[in-house]
Amino acid sequence: MAPSLRPIAAEVVRRARLGAGERVLDLGTGTGIAAAAARGEGRVVIGVDAAPGMLAIARAEVPGVSFAEMDFAGLSYADASFDVVIAAHALLFAEDQGATLGEWLRVTRPGGRLSLSVPGPVAVTPSAIYAQIYDRHGIDTAGRYPTLETLAATAAVAGWTEIETAEDPTTAIVLADASAFRTWRAIGARGSATADFTPEEHRALTDEMLAATPRTADGMFRIPFGAIYLVARRPGE
Repeated sequence: MAPSLRPIAAEVVRRARLGAGERVLDLGTGTGIAAAAARGEGRVVIGVDAAPGMLAIARAEVPGVSFAEMDFAGLSYADASFDVVIAAHALLFAEDQGATLGEWLRVTRPGGRLSLSVPGPVAVTPSAIYAQIYDRHGIDTAGRYPTLETLAATAAVAGWTEIETAEDPTTAIVLADASAFRTWRAIGARGSATADFTPEEHRALTDEMLAATPRTADGMFRIPFGAIYLVARRPGE
């Protein structure tokens, strides 16, 4: 899925307006594609993820970045440790998005910046094609995908200011074949809805998702995601 997410990650980094020598924290780094895009000009870039499989890929493929296995909702870094926090399609996996944005604010210096993306609008997210499958497997996605308005409001309540949002409903995750689809499902993040699933339950869910996923003209799987972008600043300085 990295090739599909790379343009989104690049846009998140572009919107962050990184400066030379800044300390950058990439949260929910996955395979490190946003962290890779943030490198350069003497910046110190750290990627954080809770999925060891993703981090193994990131460490192998993204030199010049430090990676740490950690819950991005409870970071071990001191207050005001970073100039910029970035997150490409990661906030979606937070159990409490508001509290998580507050934690990201804590580790950002006064005057520091946030740039993130989430899937959206709702009509072009995975729920649009998997809703009935999720229902059969007891997965509740109600309210999971924020809108421009709710995302901005949540960030404001968390303490972020100078908030700007934009959206691109055309983006999607394209996976080459069933093997790539199963790998994506196997090594990706696990939300609370499936955290207690047995391997057999995960396989059954993946099988149904595979059968329902649209295909491109050349047979690849195309999962709609869309992208909502948000940039903001921590008050101060």
